Amino acid sequence: MSDALQTKELKKRVAKVTLDQCVSKTLDYLVPEHLREQIEVGMRVIVPLRGNPKEGTVTELCSESSFSTLAPLAEIVSKPLVSSNLLQLASWVASYYLAPLRKVLKLLVPSSIRENKSQKKRSLIHCLKSKEELRVLSSSLRIKKRAQARILDVFLKSEQNKLLLTEILESSKSSKSQIETLIELGVLSEEKITLEDLATAQYFISKPKVLNSEQEKAFDVIANSLNEEVFSPFLLQGITGSGKTEVYMQAIRRALSLQYGALILFPEVALTTQMIERFRSRFSEKIGIYHYRLSDGERADLWNRVEKGEIQIVLGARSSIFLPVKNLKLIIVDEEHETSYKQEESPCFNARDVAVMRAKLLKATVVLGSATPSLESYYNALKGKYTHLKLTQRPKSALLPKIHLIDMNREREKNKKLYIFSDPLLTAIKKRAEAGEQSLIFLNRRGYHTSLVCNSCQGCSMCPHCDISLTYHKEIHHLRCHLCDYTLNSIPKSCAQCGGSSQMLFKGFGTELVEAQLKKIFPQIRTLRMDADTTRHKGSHEILLKSFKSAKADVLIGTQMIAKGVDFPSVTLVGVLNADQSLHSPDFRASEHLFQLLTQVSGRAGRAQLHGEVMIQTYLPSHSLFSHLKNEDLKSFYEEEMKSRELFYYPPYSHIAKLMFSSEDEQKAKEITHFYREKLLKDLPSTFELLAVVPEVIAKVKGEYRFSFLVKGPSMTLFSKTTQHLLDHHPLPSSIKSLIEVDH
Repeated sequence: MSDALQTKELKKRVAKVTLDQCVSKTLDYLVPEHLREQIEVGMRVIVPLRGNPKEGTVTELCSESSFSTLAPLAEIVSKPLVSSNLLQLASWVASYYLAPLRKVLKLLVPSSIRENKSQKKRSLIHCLKSKEELRVLSSSLRIKKRAQARILDVFLKSEQNKLLLTEILESSKSSKSQIETLIELGVLSEEKITLEDLATAQYFISKPKVLNSEQEKAFDVIANSLNEEVFSPFLLQGITGSGKTEVYMQAIRRALSLQYGALILFPEVALTTQMIERFRSRFSEKIGIYHYRLSDGERADLWNRVEKGEIQIVLGARSSIFLPVKNLKLIIVDEEHETSYKQEESPCFNARDVAVMRAKLLKATVVLGSATPSLESYYNALKGKYTHLKLTQRPKSALLPKIHLIDMNREREKNKKLYIFSDPLLTAIKKRAEAGEQSLIFLNRRGYHTSLVCNSCQGCSMCPHCDISLTYHKEIHHLRCHLCDYTLNSIPKSCAQCGGSSQMLFKGFGTELVEAQLKKIFPQIRTLRMDADTTRHKGSHEILLKSFKSAKADVLIGTQMIAKGVDFPSVTLVGVLNADQSLHSPDFRASEHLFQLLTQVSGRAGRAQLHGEVMIQTYLPSHSLFSHLKNEDLKSFYEEEMKSRELFYYPPYSHIAKLMFSSEDEQKAKEITHFYREKLLKDLPSTFELLAVVPEVIAKVKGEYRFSFLVKGPSMTLFSKTTQHLLDHHPLPSSIKSLIEVDH
């Protein structure tokens, strides 16, 4: 054996392995001689732990260990699944966000890849008859074979002659056996397809649009950074409808011409159907779509194709930031301010910030896009940390909508029976429907009534497992908890708190009641509702959006999902109900989030030649947020918010972490929270401020009591190291759970 080969093998003598389960720390194993030539960092291996075989990932290879005796590595089970740059990123995420490396590695390598699952075939059902033949057959089956008639009705209502089996079953409320009967009769046929087959819809490839001067300037700067192959972070701030997406697509085209990969993050890819269609109609190259609604098999197949370099353009939700895109040099984070980029379970990472770090490690270009950037990104741009690019104009044919504030205090004085809609909003909805135009009604609360209240003691019907009131859903006539899904099928006639038999009253309203009331006021107006209840099933949001876009409804009522990724030329009115409800939240970002959301939903109006209007119903019309919004004065709002943040030492002038501890035993949860606060108070320098221990806003969730405290300081790196050291020396009891949110 040559000296060089011997030296190389010595460096591979010890493998540091991160197990999938049980142990959070990396363990050392001896690499047997017959595996030393094959072993590489990123491989999946089987190792012994207390006599039992366990799977894990090799995260480092070295020549020696601090332990004198090592158990031998048993078996190599896969090629390297984690590249060195992704492993470097994973190590940073684990360290910064105080999460075990094993949990981070699970984000990099999905379970479907680790378990080697392949994609299951789907059933696509073809209709072999003409529309006229279907009408005749459906009519003849209507009396004796209603289920089969309902299946044919689905095809009669559809513009396509082939539909997914799952879609037909859901729409027709029929069984697979009824479809099989129709197949035997020669009315339908079945074809087995894969995810890739579904994505091969034919698009007319559109040409790049001519950029205006602002877009061209932004594109040129981004293109130059791609040419130079240096880490370049940009904040692309553009008003709604100003053409940020066109800049994205032309930047992607430049990246592809340089043989680079591109990754585009969206807040909720499952809801951005129109954006996906725009990308697929622009690029002839294969595009990968990666989000939580994919099945395990679909996720595995897409991950493999990305890893092989077969797909160079990926659109995805937050977890796609860890995909192994080949030669990745362009990362785009659309709507970078969105809270859905933050994962709410460990590791509590923010995909936007991970995107910036990944670009830094890869010497790549990262573009953060938004009409209303987060204050942190805005601050970074002001300080020169990010290059600030601005788009201030819509296309000539599209004007910004006119915003009206409706004082609901005055409306209530005029009409004592006023509950949901003001007179100006109702008049505007009717006017738009008569003109053949469409309206969006936005309310960020689903359900029919938000609570059931005792008329005597004013107590609410509460969830027995969570500290929140139950929401009434009229369609299924039950009370439901939106946190743990607890359901009360019978509506209480007496109060559980005071035991009184006085009348129980429903209070508050959600999207379900808004739809019912609007139908009652305007029976002739067609409505659609889009919320978590109507989009539970895969593909249901696409069906609703396509129905609305094809003018099958006059009004679309929905939660914040209608504010994102939708562009309807015929929408000229946006109505916002209960706009100020979130301002009562104790979250210091409440004003920022509401301003961003209202700006986003307002931007849905008048995106084509038709002029748009936005009507915002509020009981706080004098709040400065609404005047800034009405005047379209983002700069003044940010300046005011920045002064407040600086005064109270909140981000972006500091970093905040939240440490939350929970247990079924309320006293234990409280005591352990105080214990860790006292320890950190001693260990952290005086530049850090630790706030008092308090119950969480929702103090009890799924039967567990929750207490937390906040830590404010100049840097999270020192906080993370100190807290990790504390947890290593004072591990949590098994009866206590913890959740640490860095950059809360």
